[in-house]
Amino acid sequence: MSSKNNCYELVAEVRRAVNDYSESKMQGVDTSGSFSNETIIKAINDAQKFLFDIVFVRKSELFLTSANLTGVASVYTLPADFFRLVRFQTTDNYKIGPVNIHQLHITGDGGSKYSYYRKGNTLVLDKDGITDVCKLWYFTRPRNVTMGKVQTGGALSMTLSTAARLEADYYNNMEIEDITGDKISTISDYTAARVATVNFTAGTADHYGIVPEIPEPFHGLIGRRAELIVKSYPQSPVKPTKIEADMFMQDLVETVRSFMGDVDIGDRTIEDVILQLENFP
Repeated sequence: MSSKNNCYELVAEVRRAVNDYSESKMQGVDTSGSFSNETIIKAINDAQKFLFDIVFVRKSELFLTSANLTGVASVYTLPADFFRLVRFQTTDNYKIGPVNIHQLHITGDGGSKYSYYRKGNTLVLDKDGITDVCKLWYFTRPRNVTMGKVQTGGALSMTLSTAARLEADYYNNMEIEDITGDKISTISDYTAARVATVNFTAGTADHYGIVPEIPEPFHGLIGRRAELIVKSYPQSPVKPTKIEADMFMQDLVETVRSFMGDVDIGDRTIEDVILQLENFP
């Protein structure tokens, strides 16, 4: 039995809730039924985002981190888990401030390496040719979790299934559980060929699940939120009930209260604040 609510276990939880569970469906051998694993995984990631938004508003410091970035011709690529920028600075702590793109230096003027502008998923210094290492302070966002079958196993390595993100470094520092081998590891590196570096030997055809990045007290709510999402789909053989929705909201309120403590919300209750976010059937 795995130790955490990884994506594989969450998919199993949702499948049981909609009376569509079997080991062959979990492992992709049987593709019949109302839902594909991909559809359920999307609902799980939507549920994770919903919970993250609630936690971030009250405890954004939980997601504060830093990374050292190396410039390539003055361009600094943001990390895969980047959500919101807090501070960009040199390694000796001088702040690099934002500059309006209408105020960039003209050709031959030199520009300043202490000014940057945002371009897509990069930060660009307003001085040409910079390769300095700079530090980025930023808030992270939870990356999408996934599950599947190892394509190629080996010592300290596992090639994830084609359902995994085809983006280098995307799963870096996320936890992954080998369901078949009953092992867990932090992914220390991930390549664009879907090869994850882990601290155990993975078997080819082992099944795995990646662990969500939101605080663990909320892991138990991910599957239940995903159940409500999946049950609301037209093809679902089981529909959500008011009792289920009410119980989820009660547990969400209590988890928020116990994890984050009292909050100053004027003359409104915390239940009002959370319940107004979305209407459940």
